[in-house]
Amino acid sequence: MNNLKQILAIVMLLSVTAVTAQQTAYVAAESGLSLRDQPDVNGKMLSKLAYGQAIGVLEKTNNKLVVLDGGKKVSGEWVKVETRNHIGYVFNGYLSSTKISKTIRLDLDKLNVEIKNLATSDYKRTHNLKQQDSITINVDLGASPEKKQIVLVDNDYKHVSIFQRYENSISFMSADAQCDSKDWKHFDLGWKPLKQTRSNTFETLAYTENDWKNFIDTSIEDLKTEVIDQCGSDWLDYFKTIKNRKDQPIGVATNRVFLKFILTDFEDNITEKIIEFDMPKGC
Repeated sequence: MNNLKQILAIVMLLSVTAVTAQQTAYVAAESGLSLRDQPDVNGKMLSKLAYGQAIGVLEKTNNKLVVLDGGKKVSGEWVKVETRNHIGYVFNGYLSSTKISKTIRLDLDKLNVEIKNLATSDYKRTHNLKQQDSITINVDLGASPEKKQIVLVDNDYKHVSIFQRYENSISFMSADAQCDSKDWKHFDLGWKPLKQTRSNTFETLAYTENDWKNFIDTSIEDLKTEVIDQCGSDWLDYFKTIKNRKDQPIGVATNRVFLKFILTDFEDNITEKIIEFDMPKGC
């Protein structure tokens, strides 16, 4: 019996050692990385790994590979990896040992823009603004475009200014679900300039506590009017004690955040581009 316990202990120790030996890597291919059942480009694809996704590297195969990507050679080898759902093989030429921030890229005529560390719900990382004046970015649940770095890359404009504004809604929850409101009243705040932290870097704004207080103070009467119009005056009983934004059943949510780029070229021609961040419900 003692021998059996010793054997089990050794097996458990080896298992723990194998787990701790696993290294974490991050997918560096912006278009995603194929996970295959064999260390070969013709192997069956098990899944497509997303840019920035963390995976566990189990072992190297010494099966070397060189690929041509945009005219550049990328060298590496096939490695055995583990994800939440699969064990398979990937080409490690597109793996990074350091965590990758989820960068969004905007392509303009004479400027490329990078928005750092913002997760999206549709994994779309690159947007072309050369032929259109606006685009929509779908923000992931729990993420926010606030306090993010915006980096100007390959800038060939005389001057670039960036402004930000919010679209918020005010709502209330009642005991009767038939008159609950989650999206009644929209309020647009004015454009505010972004702070420029370096010559090519801006930082997006965050909605402050004072912003929330001012929003409630100027909008509570409008909400009461909405309640009467849609639910009847009896529903005002729910609002008798409301004095500020923290009083139930009032709620305020950000629906959308906008950025406006004002681009001035060297002939003083001005172009405007609008970026809309669509916030998921519940933010």
